[in-house]
Amino acid sequence: MQKDTKKLLSQAFIEQLNRKPFDKITIKDIVDEAGVNRNTFYYYYSDVYDLLEEIFKKEMMFILDEHDTQGSYLKAFVKVAQTAYNHRKVINNICSSRSYDYFENYMYKACNHIIVDFVKSLAGDMKVPDKDVEFIAAFYEYAFVGIISEWFRTGMREEPLELAGQISLVVGGVRLALKQSERRTRDLSDD
Repeated sequence: MQKDTKKLLSQAFIEQLNRKPFDKITIKDIVDEAGVNRNTFYYYYSDVYDLLEEIFKKEMMFILDEHDTQGSYLKAFVKVAQTAYNHRKVINNICSSRSYDYFENYMYKACNHIIVDFVKSLAGDMKVPDKDVEFIAAFYEYAFVGIISEWFRTGMREEPLELAGQISLVVGGVRLALKQSERRTRDLSDD
């Protein structure tokens, strides 16, 4: 019963997001769409942000469950981009709201896992300090989310595979940064 009610509320919220910007959606809109009362909503969620976060988490967990550390970051990216592309109206209504910062912050958190795993997998047996791995991952995380944010804000004109192809152009930069870190670490230890 709980799972069905939560699914009903999620679907009602997404239906609302297909019609109007996030910050224009009220709890009343959601419960009217779902055919439940306000108390039911508050039994499961503290506010609309709580519901939005649960939806994001479910989508990201689905993608992360299929993600491995053997360089499948591009496949994970394509899945994320394809999901967003398939829900363009929803994404556009989130982007056009004053609450877009919340969504963007969530993207940073969600991308962190994939990018850190990717950088660690490329580092492999290299002698790269953890702080450098973290810095390189953070650098690419910000670049990645910046590209995605711009793609969202400009109406997702490129197909997800086209965007993934563009992002793949800079993967060599991760390897180069790791090699430079390893070389610097080796040079410092030789002194």
